[in-house]
Amino acid sequence: MPQAVTHIIIPLVLADVYRDYIANKKFNVRYVLIAGLAGLLPDIDILFAWLLMIFSSVSISEIHRTITHSLFFPLIFLVLFFITNNCNPKFLKKQKLKLNYVFLAVAFGILTHILLDSLFSGPVQILPNVFFGFNIIPLDAFQGTFFAGLDAILLTLWLIHEELKHKISDYI
Repeated sequence: MPQAVTHIIIPLVLADVYRDYIANKKFNVRYVLIAGLAGLLPDIDILFAWLLMIFSSVSISEIHRTITHSLFFPLIFLVLFFITNNCNPKFLKKQKLKLNYVFLAVAFGILTHILLDSLFSGPVQILPNVFFGFNIIPLDAFQGTFFAGLDAILLTLWLIHEELKHKISDYI
């Protein structure tokens, strides 16, 4: 299955491309970072599985790719996006962020994670007793080397783009 860097880079790149080329930089770049980091959030179920394994005989495979990989998980943040429209804490105002757009970026990152897992490494439980997915990269094949290589390629391409578009070397 896609590894951590892929789960961060894909939503980060998609949000960055949207910000740079479609929205013409009309929203804070921190939302791009939030979307990227939220791309890892569905795998928090692995942590829950580890904790449950201490107290029970639950295995990771019984929990992973179920609840936090369902469509309900990003839907929670999408609902929060709509209901927090006029709510904006001071610490976010200071950063020129709006709470509802933070929730939207999180929903986007989570949805991207679910799509990546379902497309590249078999089915995920998107609804109770409803599984969706392809197996473009079979889990038992060369998965480890493929996704490690993909991580390296994506990270390199993104850094090249950022240097060409935003001159990130100026910040080093």
